[in-house]
Amino acid sequence: METFDKEFFQKLAGGIMLDVNDEEIEDLQQEFAILTRQIQLFDKVDTSGVEPMVYPFEAATTFIREDVVDHVLSQEDALKNAKSVRAGHVHVPKVVK
Repeated sequence: METFDKEFFQKLAGGIMLDVNDEEIEDLQQEFAILTRQIQLFDKVDTSGVEPMVYPFEAATTFIREDVVDHVLSQEDALKNAKSVRAGHVHVPKVVK
């Protein structure tokens, strides 16, 4: 199991371009300790004889409407207001690792 030490949270915060101080890291460690204990409670649940679910509802959803195409933008129209376009796609600068 991964340990949630100070370095873990500093690396995680750095990866999403956030600055965290020592007090915030302590709070995160406490929260993660609580979450870890709560998640471990699931290990105590007896699931023997329970079939895995592929879908959360027993009855299939049959009341969803069919998609009807009524107005389609051309690629040119869709991209005409984009600030930067590359290879037929909107280009945005990378902001997260």
